[in-house]
Amino acid sequence: MSDQIAIGLTFVVVARAIAWVLLVFILFVTIAPIRLRPRTITHVNLDRSLAFAAMAFFFVLGYSQSPVLITISCIVGAGLSELLQLLSPSRHARMPDALAKSVGAAAGALAAIVTLSTAA
Repeated sequence: MSDQIAIGLTFVVVARAIAWVLLVFILFVTIAPIRLRPRTITHVNLDRSLAFAAMAFFFVLGYSQSPVLITISCIVGAGLSELLQLLSPSRHARMPDALAKSVGAAAGALAAIVTLSTAA
C-alpha cells in the first residue's frame, strides 16, 4: 500500500471517529438532565450550531462517497435530536433550537463539501 493511500485511509478513519464521538457527545448533552449540560461562554444557539456544524463537517469528510445523503441525515438528525429532549423531564423541545442545530449541520456539511471539492 502506498503512503498516499495509507494517509487517505487514516484521514477517513480519524474523520469518522471524530464524527461519531461528536454525535455521542451531542446526544448526551441533548438528553441529559439540564444540570449535567456543560456551561459555555457563548450564546446557547451558537453552541448548538457549532456543535452540529462540526459533527456534520466530519461526517461528510468521513463518508465522502455520499455527501448529499450525509448532509440530509445530519440536518434531519439535528431536528430529531431536539425531539429527544421530550424524554427528559428537565428539558424541552423548541423549534428555534431545532432550527439552530439544523442550520449548523447544513453549514458544516457545506464547508466539508467545499473542502472536498477544492482538495480533489
